[in-house]
Amino acid sequence: VVQRHLEPTMPAEVGQSTETTDPSLAEPTTTHAVEPGTGTGTGTGGTAPATPSRQAQVYAKLNTTDTGRWALGVIDKWKIPVDYNFAGVGSFHQAGKIFVNRSLSIDAATLVTMHEAQHADTFKSGRAADVSSLPRADYIAKKIADEAEAVVRQIEGSVPMTARGASLAGSGITQGLIDRYRAAFYAKRDQLEAADPTMSRGEINRLCRIHARDTEVTSWFTDGTFVTSTGGAANVTYSQHYGKTWDDARTPPSPAPAGGAG
Repeated sequence: VVQRHLEPTMPAEVGQSTETTDPSLAEPTTTHAVEPGTGTGTGTGGTAPATPSRQAQVYAKLNTTDTGRWALGVIDKWKIPVDYNFAGVGSFHQAGKIFVNRSLSIDAATLVTMHEAQHADTFKSGRAADVSSLPRADYIAKKIADEAEAVVRQIEGSVPMTARGASLAGSGITQGLIDRYRAAFYAKRDQLEAADPTMSRGEINRLCRIHARDTEVTSWFTDGTFVTSTGGAANVTYSQHYGKTWDDARTPPSPAPAGGAG
């Protein structure tokens, strides 16, 4: 049985241009209504301008990259609520909502939004793995496939951001992981160019992206490179996490304790 990994969500699917441009030269293409910061206005009397909210700062930074604009397109298309002041554990997508931990820097929150937008888009479009119908191994594989795609989104978005001085700290992505992704990408590129010198650059890049995602990045979710942000000290891998999700969906509820009326 061949696991059919999720294909990338293309810009056209969220109403964006498919043209590839230099992200540093592109104009923002998505407008967002964000909550105003305290004291926003044109008041007089020497009042200092209000600091933009976390959401406003993240959205502004998302608008500076192709991947960021893709994420904003997803949020707009599906009307995804995003909580940038989440005080609980970790950052995650759940049932069409995105929660980003308030302790993250604006750079980290921006990269995490790219990741969670992938999950939100998969959920809203009806492509999410169905825990009730899929066999256990297939459910885990499909969930990890979407995780791998979400990480590739982060990697692609991080490159132009770090080129302008952004930090990866707290985003879940490190320069070492980016280098591993690139190594897998370029090795496949060299192989494809040698096998067919007539293949277009666009097709080569597409195939290299899929190869690096489905081999190198996918392995990070089973070998302990990545552990869930909500697993605590147990260092729960994603394969363990989704396996437990599948198991729990089939565990009958505990019977009510027997006893007389009180």
